[in-house]
Amino acid sequence: MIKSKDFFVLIIGRPNVGKSTIFNKITGKTSALSSKIAGTTLDLNIKKISFNGTDFFVSDSGGFNVSPANETEKKIRDKVFEYSKKAGLVLFTVDYKSGFLPEDREIFKRLKKNGSNIILIINKVDSPRDASGAESEFIGLGIKTVLAVSAEKGTGIYEILEKIAEEINIKKPVKPQKTDEENEKSFKIAIIGKPNSGKSTYINTLLKEDLLFTDDKPGTTRDSIDTYIRYKERSITLVDTAGIRKKNKLDLNSEAFQKQSLNQIKRADVVVLFMDVNSDVTHEDLSLLRRITLDKKPVIIAFTKWDLKEKLQENAVQLKNEIKYKLKEFSGIPFVYISSKINKNLNKILDMSIEIFDSRSIKIKKKDLNRFIETAKTEPRSGRIYKYISYGVQKEGEEIPTFIFFTGNKGKIFSMTDIKFLRNSIKEAFGIKSNVEVIMEYKKYDAD
Repeated sequence: MIKSKDFFVLIIGRPNVGKSTIFNKITGKTSALSSKIAGTTLDLNIKKISFNGTDFFVSDSGGFNVSPANETEKKIRDKVFEYSKKAGLVLFTVDYKSGFLPEDREIFKRLKKNGSNIILIINKVDSPRDASGAESEFIGLGIKTVLAVSAEKGTGIYEILEKIAEEINIKKPVKPQKTDEENEKSFKIAIIGKPNSGKSTYINTLLKEDLLFTDDKPGTTRDSIDTYIRYKERSITLVDTAGIRKKNKLDLNSEAFQKQSLNQIKRADVVVLFMDVNSDVTHEDLSLLRRITLDKKPVIIAFTKWDLKEKLQENAVQLKNEIKYKLKEFSGIPFVYISSKINKNLNKILDMSIEIFDSRSIKIKKKDLNRFIETAKTEPRSGRIYKYISYGVQKEGEEIPTFIFFTGNKGKIFSMTDIKFLRNSIKEAFGIKSNVEVIMEYKKYDAD
């Protein structure tokens, strides 16, 4: 969550002037989708930037119509202008090739009315000889700082960053760099799920402000949005991914959006899969869970809109058992039942995520691990895999707790059921909340 003490930069302009391209160049990533279709960025895509020791947040605002054609467009327009009031600096972006259009003038009037601190960015100035002409065309606006850039070519981006840093350093002191301890406490949670499963509503409710755009229509979150919060002395990035769904021929960018969402899963430390409790568990849900587990990402399943089930006075215990049965293949994954409407278990997702993240750094001593193995061999309910294990050690330098178990049976092949049982037994015995990896190797020499 952006706080009042944080410096917030908003890129604003009519659709298709190159806002997303400028945002991508500033952040050095392609986290917002650039599209030839006007108005495809529907959310405030917020990223934290460090430039020459100066920290700030920058947002790629949604393309909007000054005269909206429907209620959805009106919501987008009003939200963008509302956030222009909160921004420490607005990068008002225009298109040199199109010239200064009436829509640009209306946006400028609203920004002036809001008292916004404005830098004019004239985009698509592709040659140096056009720069002076571009500035002359827009000089009548009376904006003090004007930059002619070509975002597509990357020219002028460094100058934008310099101006932002200069403005910040005038208004506030530079924040000290984070310590190693603070960086270790920072992590990312990817919020994923099918369209209309309640992802954006959860984050909005958590932040108690309309930071993300939500709508009853499935699929209104089109980009992956980073939101920063402080919770229990942790810096947590919440990544609200675009709804992952089957390809729809009416959605021209569906493959791009799906690919982006899957990429966000890869960069996350913890994944939370949202499922609408009023919808059946589908093949798509199961396929997505398998994809996450293949990427070895710790995952939490959050069943949303639980208040609707309570209103219907259904048997909650029976319903939970039905859900667990449908997902029995993923029985080791933690479940949580939430409702953004009645604030049920919203912070529990954060608490569980912290436990999972902290478990990744757990260290199990060799003697404790092997004492566990020897004890398991004597217990009748233990899996048969233990009788083949001579000893085990934890492997160093892995992202998740990884254990190597040595066997004296050369060529012995263990089933996935055995491996899964071993993983779950280790997690339970040592209180590990994150994923656990096990590697079986033939013992070539005796243990110490």
